[in-house]
Amino acid sequence: MTRHSHRGVRAVASVLLFVLLIAGGTAVAASETRKLRTLVHAGEKAPGFSLKDIDGKTVAFRPGRGKAALVVFWSVFCPMCKEMMPVIDRFAARHGGTVRVVGVNLDGKRFSNAVRAWMKETSPGIPVGLDEIRDDFFIASDPYGVEKTPTAVLVDGNGLVHGAWAAEDMRVFERNADAIVADLRKRPAARK
Repeated sequence: MTRHSHRGVRAVASVLLFVLLIAGGTAVAASETRKLRTLVHAGEKAPGFSLKDIDGKTVAFRPGRGKAALVVFWSVFCPMCKEMMPVIDRFAARHGGTVRVVGVNLDGKRFSNAVRAWMKETSPGIPVGLDEIRDDFFIASDPYGVEKTPTAVLVDGNGLVHGAWAAEDMRVFERNADAIVADLRKRPAARK
């Protein structure tokens, strides 16, 4: 081979490598995009999860075990979350016989001191798991399509989403919580 043909081979190889890198990057980006989803909606099967709380105890949610559940995604750095968590506590106190309430904090281990301080100050009456990132995705909140905090998802006893409320829509949930639970009670529960 001549010196010029080596340059040509290197140039072609460089272009091919560049194309492969771009194509590979696009494929990775496309696969990651496919994994992200929009907020769950009524009638969908609710994803389950298992997280650790601030003290390392397991907080698990397994939908479809006969009892409805309200899963609340929140952050200590979200002013509306701080405003709504007492509302969620009152909801849990009123409807605990019908609906289990589970909190999912999105701040993670990095901000666990802030979460611990807030929980010590407010003493929420619900279990709170710390969502964590695994393979670039949150274990609990990404399968639910959570983009904003606070977000609440009501799951019936059959494991199907009954309703979902994000950010300002939490006020709608607050105003209609009793009617929402009454409607939920009309659904037949799964056998345990």
